[in-house]
Amino acid sequence: MRAWTHIRSGKPSEVLTLSSIPEPLASAYSECSVVVQVHYAALNPGGSIMLHLCPFLFRNRNVPAIPELDFSGVIVSSGTDRFSPGDEVFGSIPVKNHLKDGSGALAEFVCIPSDYVMHKPKGMKLKEAAGLGVAGCTALVLMESARLKEGDVVLVNGSSGGIGTMVVKIAKAAVGSTGKIVAMCSGSIHAELVTSLGADEVIDYREHAPVHEYLATNKYQFDTVIDCYGVQDLYVNCDKFLKEGSSFVTVGVAFKEITYSSVLRASFDMLRNMIWPPSQRKYVQVTGVANREALEKLGRLVEDGKLRIVIDSYFQMEEVLQAYTRALSKRAGGKIVIQVTNDANE
Repeated sequence: MRAWTHIRSGKPSEVLTLSSIPEPLASAYSECSVVVQVHYAALNPGGSIMLHLCPFLFRNRNVPAIPELDFSGVIVSSGTDRFSPGDEVFGSIPVKNHLKDGSGALAEFVCIPSDYVMHKPKGMKLKEAAGLGVAGCTALVLMESARLKEGDVVLVNGSSGGIGTMVVKIAKAAVGSTGKIVAMCSGSIHAELVTSLGADEVIDYREHAPVHEYLATNKYQFDTVIDCYGVQDLYVNCDKFLKEGSSFVTVGVAFKEITYSSVLRASFDMLRNMIWPPSQRKYVQVTGVANREALEKLGRLVEDGKLRIVIDSYFQMEEVLQAYTRALSKRAGGKIVIQVTNDANE
């Protein structure tokens, strides 16, 4: 099968190769595993970070690694009666499997434990379902931690990204017509996007930089801040625009660049926020992990019309390096999706 592989960490353009490798065999895994022909795969920031920085010391060095975790496709074989050959599914490869055996989504076939695979939601295309996994599970845990209620006024930072677009849609349903979602992004195209998802107001963080000073003079005192990107200055200064007793819910602190020094700096900030917080507001940091329960919830939200996947761009399997260039530009509005199989179903 065709797969993008690497045998060392580094920039995608320097370490990735489109290779021909053996297809995975279900017999080599547990009896509850499934083999999926991958039609589409989605890129995630975490995938780029692991590709750049994760040393092969932590991987199985006897096999090449395949990047990325999220996919959609069709069941080829199944060791469980939950699935039959031909079923259309989406899923996310567990990080532990990725590190242990090098399995990844940028391959024509993947073998994965069945608890990390779910039937595609009704009414959703396969190419959209590929983007549900990690980003969708992260959006879910952000929303669960935010505990929004009807009438809340909520600030969503990073609203036009893969996670943020999902959060805006779910959050608007939670706060209802009496609540407000104020979305932060940059540019008119992204502003139109988040408005279409339910944002009541949009703040351009470039136009109003430094945005934390602008927020301090804004008309709102927010009930919750949901930071889908991870801006440290936003948390440090949130006392000025986040109500007393309210929570700052975040994915962590973003890396300014993908280097070990930047990771260490961000890790220090995250630790400080939890142990010696620079703000009087509660800091809540979450991590999205795909599992059967979370994937089922995502499917129900899609079928109920409460969740929509926004696709920034599609690339062919041969164009993965260009896709990573787009992802690393940090200008994508929604998910970046790769068509892995030439005859992929829509």
